[in-house]
Amino acid sequence: MGEGIFGKLLGSLEAVGESIPDKRRVGCNLKYGLLDGIKSAFGVFFFQHPSLLDFQRAMKERRKRSNMETLLGVSNIPSDNQIRTLLDGIEPASLGAVFGQTLLSADEAGAIEPYRILDGGVLLALDGVWYFSSREIHCEHCLHITREGTTLYYHSAVTGAIVRPGSNAVLPVMAEPIRNTDGQEKQDSELAAGKRWLAAHGEEYKWLKVTLLGDDLYSKQPFCEAVLKQGMSFLFTCKPDSHPWLSETVENSYLQEKIIKKWTGSHHQTSTYRWINGVPLRDSKDALIVNYLYLQIRNEKTGKVGYTNGWITDKEITAENVEHLAQCARARWKIENEHNNVLKNRGYNLEHNFGHGKEHACEIFLLLNLLAFQFHTILELCDEDYQKARGSVGRRDSFFHHMHGALRYALHESWCCFLIFVQGEDTGSG
Repeated sequence: MGEGIFGKLLGSLEAVGESIPDKRRVGCNLKYGLLDGIKSAFGVFFFQHPSLLDFQRAMKERRKRSNMETLLGVSNIPSDNQIRTLLDGIEPASLGAVFGQTLLSADEAGAIEPYRILDGGVLLALDGVWYFSSREIHCEHCLHITREGTTLYYHSAVTGAIVRPGSNAVLPVMAEPIRNTDGQEKQDSELAAGKRWLAAHGEEYKWLKVTLLGDDLYSKQPFCEAVLKQGMSFLFTCKPDSHPWLSETVENSYLQEKIIKKWTGSHHQTSTYRWINGVPLRDSKDALIVNYLYLQIRNEKTGKVGYTNGWITDKEITAENVEHLAQCARARWKIENEHNNVLKNRGYNLEHNFGHGKEHACEIFLLLNLLAFQFHTILELCDEDYQKARGSVGRRDSFFHHMHGALRYALHESWCCFLIFVQGEDTGSG
């Protein structure tokens, strides 16, 4: 099964990569194909090995083949500079279909079903994230902040991940770059990028029956209406300061209430749920009618309130589902903790400058990094050989350390052979 799911995931990347037009001019050095550039860059992220390509080029010189060829199907391994040149002309949207196809493969393997926890659909959290910044390197797509005469240029994107309460495994989806399109005259925004994401992927992800999770930024009427137009639902954080009309309406209304007391092992905890259905989101004749949910969690031993939050949703709130809806809403934090934090601090080096380029290289590197993370999550859920290899070496950093050694010192004829080698490889890691 392991060889099958990895082959399907890689096949999706290859199929989409082959369909991307090569914009290089006739007469340029065409020794390296576009797909070889895409898969070579992907390999660096997937194996979390910055020196991977150097070692594999040396291996090919010695053995006439390399692991890039046997595992990823790379015919010729470009240099780092050649990869940046190859990727720079690729429109980011060209890679969008890969994420959808790999999710379908995951669904066929049974990995999506456990995530269908709200009315038969999945929770998909959206969040903006920075992934590049510099005071010197920039392009016409860069966003910028100027303070005290100094300008910081940066790239960011709206990223998304399928999440569920009680699980650390998140499934990244296609991201939408937040980028300027007219030089430095007008700044793009997270909310505008979020609307583009909806328009681009609403139909594609309809089979998932999505409920979107997001912070207070997304709980504005135009965005909520765009969500509903795409056939999705929403469960967004809603703060009183940004929704004064809704807040006043809630304060002056009768809210239903449910109180649940639990023993945590050290103290009693009281969760108070309050909700109201059918309130206007803003002060206007065309106000969207939403349902409002509030949660307060208090430590009965100390009397201190440890958590409060409020959300709006298009889903009807009842005494039977209010606790579950709140659990789903609180799963939004997983895109920050289990997605963004992992990408930044646990090997994927999201904020490292892999190459800015003049057009889209920086954005393509981001998408390939996200795709590598998605591959790993799907394999951990579906690939028995991967699970055994991952479980045999303990810590996550040790697992990647073992993979690095296996790639450097041996040629592997297949993905399955590679994982078997990783299980038995002793690199001395802790």
